[in-house]
Amino acid sequence: MIGETVPEAPFRRPAGDYLLVAGEGRLSTHPLGAQVTIGRGDDCDVVIAHHELSRRHVVIRRGPPITVHDQGSMNGTRIGGTVHRGGAPITVAAGDSFQVGPFTVVVIARGADTHVTSPAADPMCVRDPTYDGVSSVIREFAASVVNVLVLGETGVGKEVLAETLHRWSGRKGQLVRINCAALSAALLEAELFGHEKGAFTGATGAREGLLEAAHGGTVFLDEIGELPLDLQAKLLRAVEHREVVRIGATRPVSVDVRFIAATNRDLNVEVEAGRFRRDLFFRLDGISLTIPPLRERRDQIGALALRFLAAARERTGRGSAELGAETLAALEAYHWPGNVRELKAVLERAVLLARGGDVLVKHLVFSARPAAAPVSAPAAPPVNALAAPSARPSADAEESFGDLTDEQRAERREIVRALEECSGNQTRAAKRLGISRTTLVNKIGLYRIPRPRS
Repeated sequence: MIGETVPEAPFRRPAGDYLLVAGEGRLSTHPLGAQVTIGRGDDCDVVIAHHELSRRHVVIRRGPPITVHDQGSMNGTRIGGTVHRGGAPITVAAGDSFQVGPFTVVVIARGADTHVTSPAADPMCVRDPTYDGVSSVIREFAASVVNVLVLGETGVGKEVLAETLHRWSGRKGQLVRINCAALSAALLEAELFGHEKGAFTGATGAREGLLEAAHGGTVFLDEIGELPLDLQAKLLRAVEHREVVRIGATRPVSVDVRFIAATNRDLNVEVEAGRFRRDLFFRLDGISLTIPPLRERRDQIGALALRFLAAARERTGRGSAELGAETLAALEAYHWPGNVRELKAVLERAVLLARGGDVLVKHLVFSARPAAAPVSAPAAPPVNALAAPSARPSADAEESFGDLTDEQRAERREIVRALEECSGNQTRAAKRLGISRTTLVNKIGLYRIPRPRS
């Protein structure tokens, strides 16, 4: 039964197929068996005591195919924008959502027959992290008290998603940004937790830390994978109990904050290596949202480029610059190791080089090497204005990757072979390789292996 959500309670997702129910600031998960009934009645598999739901409201059958069958409820079940009351079962896909009263139900099926391989079909995958671009499901996540872990390569827009989640959360306090990699351990501790007067040399007065300053709002812990182990233990108390102990203090201070953490590292690997605390990981990983790299969102490159071009024109006062079709094609063909951040820099540079005229291919200056990535990555070959990159090669065209070392070539061959033997199923391929699925997805992108379609 869905009840009040306690801020300290961790959010747990079943390992297999499940239903995620979100609404009215609460989240819960329920195993997806052969058949699941949702309603107010005590005999339902998922009991939601809300006046807008009928006693037996809707039945979900895993199939395949997955179907949603309204049981003739009073208020109906909204599927794909249409309200259904009774009638025949409606077929839905893994990752689809439907609404019962004020609650959104997401079908997350990862079994052999319903495995989600398309990022667009995965509700945990955020292709557009902006305020207007996120889905209704993400907005439901934002309104809950559950902590969020944002994953993705450097420059994909993790901070933008944190801002979006904070705005949709409705929390009255501010969004406090903390870069865990920007300060030394000593300075970071003082910044996070604050200190009392005389706690150390130079502490002439008491000072609240950033966690206290975020009371009533959201704390964004960027680059959480860089946080030193000793500070991880202290942060755990704040995350678990929502209380802070200033340096030099003996009593804790209660704080009402929601935590959003972001990293470009595979924290599962960090935990196994002993570099990240398992208990802190589970507390921060209330729900994981992944932003794909820009090379997997090529349909968005044109719109982003035009947005950055307009902003650059306004800043420089050069308001006549436009993008031609050839320029857009070159932008869409590039691999973008630095993701959205690199795209913005390329457009800003191009506006200056164009000197008030249209931005042409010759004005595009791409980075000579990729931005930092969560795993060791081969350097991308330099790209100049006269040699725009071509589309990614086929999986067996290894001879075209002259920038790879012998070790990297061998690893790429292993990944390609595992994907072929697993018929493109990334989860099974990752298990065969002995790595996490997140690490495999990163390596697929970094080694420019065509994404499996199956």
